[in-house]
Amino acid sequence: MSSLFILSYFVVILFALFLMFSGFLMFFKPENVRKTIAKAGSTYMINYSELVIRLFIGIAFYIVSLFSIYKLFFSVFGYFLIFSALILMLVPIKTHNQFSRRASEFLKPNYLKFISPISIISGLLLLLIMYKQIQSLINLY
Repeated sequence: MSSLFILSYFVVILFALFLMFSGFLMFFKPENVRKTIAKAGSTYMINYSELVIRLFIGIAFYIVSLFSIYKLFFSVFGYFLIFSALILMLVPIKTHNQFSRRASEFLKPNYLKFISPISIISGLLLLLIMYKQIQSLINLY
């Protein structure tokens, strides 16, 4: 197996853990999450760091899809992340930040607490899928 393939699996697993961590933060510290959302696009460093990370995660999902038993899910999600990152890189930073601030104002603490299980369950399901894929690859060798 190539190191790029192994790195992609590692990135997707880290993303699953990030989803779970974010879900717990949304439930226990919703105000901190709102402040973080409002900062998206606030500086060039934050804006492009966020988008480059999103782009790398999307590429990792696409690479994982090449050998996945859930090819459609991983490729569609990967393409979504890749294209959304590229489109947002073309959007003026002020527009991106205005959208983020409006989103943080809309997402009241109770809303974040209500949707936090979705993030946690999504992360758990992604970890389960990755575990099954790694097991199937191990059985091949």
